[in-house]
Amino acid sequence: MLRDIRKNKIFNRRALFVGAAQSVLATALVTRLGYLQLVKNEEYEIQSDSNRIKPMLNPAPRGTVFDRNGEPMTKNEGNYRLLLYFENKKNTGELIDKLVGILNLGQEEKNLFLAKIKNARRKSIISLMDNLSWDDVARIETNSYNLPGISIESGIIRHYPYQAETAHFLGYVSLPSEKEIDNNEQNLFMHPDFRIGKSGIERTFDEALRGKYGVKYVEVNAHEIPIRTLSVTPPTEGSKLHLTIDLRLQKYVTERIKDDVASVVVMDVKTGEILAYASSPTFNPNNFVEGVSRQYWQELNNDPKKPLNNKPIAALYPPGSTFKLMVALAGLENGVNPHNRVFCNGHYQSGRRVFHCWKDGGHGSMDLVDGIKNSCNVYFFTIANQIGYEKFTEMARKFGYGEKFDISLYGAKSGLVPSDAWKRQVYKTPWVGGDTLNTAIGQGFVLATPLQMALITARIANGGVPIKPYLVRNHNIDEQFEELKNQTLVSQTNLKMIQEGMNRVMNEAGGTAYAKRISVPGFEMAGKTGTSQVISKREKEMSKTESGINENQNHAIFVGFAPVQNPKYAISVVVEHGKSGSGAAAPIGKDVMTEVQLLNDKSGVLQEALKGNV
Repeated sequence: MLRDIRKNKIFNRRALFVGAAQSVLATALVTRLGYLQLVKNEEYEIQSDSNRIKPMLNPAPRGTVFDRNGEPMTKNEGNYRLLLYFENKKNTGELIDKLVGILNLGQEEKNLFLAKIKNARRKSIISLMDNLSWDDVARIETNSYNLPGISIESGIIRHYPYQAETAHFLGYVSLPSEKEIDNNEQNLFMHPDFRIGKSGIERTFDEALRGKYGVKYVEVNAHEIPIRTLSVTPPTEGSKLHLTIDLRLQKYVTERIKDDVASVVVMDVKTGEILAYASSPTFNPNNFVEGVSRQYWQELNNDPKKPLNNKPIAALYPPGSTFKLMVALAGLENGVNPHNRVFCNGHYQSGRRVFHCWKDGGHGSMDLVDGIKNSCNVYFFTIANQIGYEKFTEMARKFGYGEKFDISLYGAKSGLVPSDAWKRQVYKTPWVGGDTLNTAIGQGFVLATPLQMALITARIANGGVPIKPYLVRNHNIDEQFEELKNQTLVSQTNLKMIQEGMNRVMNEAGGTAYAKRISVPGFEMAGKTGTSQVISKREKEMSKTESGINENQNHAIFVGFAPVQNPKYAISVVVEHGKSGSGAAAPIGKDVMTEVQLLNDKSGVLQEALKGNV
């Protein structure tokens, strides 16, 4: 009995101790819970939301680029894109295999996916595909349970509706490189929607066209894939940009030269505005927006016609006989009598060397205007030796040869106007008489771009006013012309002699481009043909293949302005390996100059005349 009482006392003490301990623990737990709920509520709510809600940059739609008439040449299109959210790149191989199988893609697409993942060393979100079709969306959504980390979201993508016509001056946007991502402090480049201007106008005005990005807050799941959007701070669209291009004319020119390796530049002779800027062959800039495929990139780079070459500003050619206009102007400015005649018997002796005229048997007796009309080599050999090469190369520089012009495009080249100092530096030999004669007819060392040739022609047409070329519209351009009118480069009388020679090239029987004239009164064109020698005649004969095909044919060049009586437009045409300016380039010049006048003929006279085949 006593033992039982003793046991009960021990049990009761222990029960009391345990109960007290439980009470203390319960009190501590309730106190802690109360502390967390009441005191720490705001802090932990923020932490919870930071895990559940994520801010995401929202890139702005890029600014639209318009032609001179307000026609949009770029678009921002809504699309569905396939995004990959990942934490460990090592686990993505199997996922990509599943995705490729679901979408029935080939090895090239798979390699592109893997390359994007490999190269995105700082990104946690990768855009694998843009412009998903409804069929692709349905397949992915149906198999979403088997594709962890894969999400379909709507986005905006840059699109070029006139891809062939605008590729070389608009350029394109594409994914930023890793170096560009590293240099961007705002981490904006990390967003899968973001594209950066890589060439052309898109590159030059990239920051202005980007606009101001916004922010959206999204709720995410455990894998940090967005479930729904909670709030949005909208972005501000990029700046609008208006170019000088006339899209109607640009379409025509692109179609006209699509089968040639060629370039065409059309310019307003008073403002310097570039109305058409075409380089053929061209390429599809839309293929670069999502990241160009290796196959397409190789096709472009391996193409011997070099479609990526921006010919109007980056291709260099000997200007051929179009350069004779500089010799003629220099002669007039240095006292040469334009009425003195030179007899051309088909060749010109200089020391031990014989330099030939292009016409076997010669042209006979020529004055200055006849020399331009017939493009007589012997006449210009004579004038060049009479005044010296320094005089006509100085004139060439004054009119724009050898100068790099800023038209808001990267990659422009300055060409070359040679000199004795230049030759000594490059070739370690002095200037000789043969260099003077070769340069006088636009051969030898002298090089020019199609843009330079168009601008020089415009300056001849407008009375020697030193206008600059423009690709982006400037509403003060007309005022600039008025300011420059008193700064003419040469005598108006001398320029009229050159203009008359160019008029006879086109509009007088026997002119080198008479067969390619515009015969409608009031719309006639003046011009000058040129043949740009690629290699010498002897080398050309040796380079013929067994099939008889010669891959070193001369380049064909034509420059001109219209109308003759009141010049408004200037043009340069270069057709690579076109053999002759009159045969390949002048016909393009005629068609394009007819079209530009037709588009701007409010009277309807030209249209009616063309209908009647006048």
